Order: sequence, then structure tokens, then C-alpha cells
Amino acid sequence: MSIIVIVELQVKQDHLNQVHPLFTSLLPQTRNSEGNEGVTVHRDQDNPTSIILIERWASREQYETYNCWRAKQGDLETLARLLQSPPKRRF
Repeated sequence: MSIIVIVELQVKQDHLNQVHPLFTSLLPQTRNSEGNEGVTVHRDQDNPTSIILIERWASREQYETYNCWRAKQGDLETLARLLQSPPKRRF
């Protein structure tokens, strides 16, 4: 059974212009990762610093493997520098 992962991000106001290019470069790899069944990005219309990613994965194990790979690549650290607080994940 597939799982849904909801990732909530609060971007620093002065880094908003860096988020779109970062996602443009990273999301093709996400979509091609083993077990990924799709990912969409949504911005809160009333609060543009609030971004939500909705990811669908074949299993939590495949998501965790992917997330570890992202950490090793340094991508999570790059994203963290743009954020007001750590991402919130819900499964």
C-alpha cells in the first residue's frame, strides 16, 4: 500500500526567490527515485513563505532510503539554510 508524506516548509522571507530554482533542480531526481509515485509542491496563497510538498511513495522504507540519500548529497542541508525552522513531516 502506498504512503503519503506531507512536508511542511517555512521559508525565510529573504530566501523565497531561491526555493523555486532549488525545487526545479531537485524534483526530477525525486520523481525518478525508486518507489516515488509522485510529488507536488503547493504554496499557501495567504502566506507565501509556507510551502507544502505532497509526496506519494510505494513504501515508507523507500521514502526513508531516498531521504538518507538526499542527506548524503547535502541537499537537506542546502534546503535547511533557506528555512525558518526544520521541515515538518507527516506520514
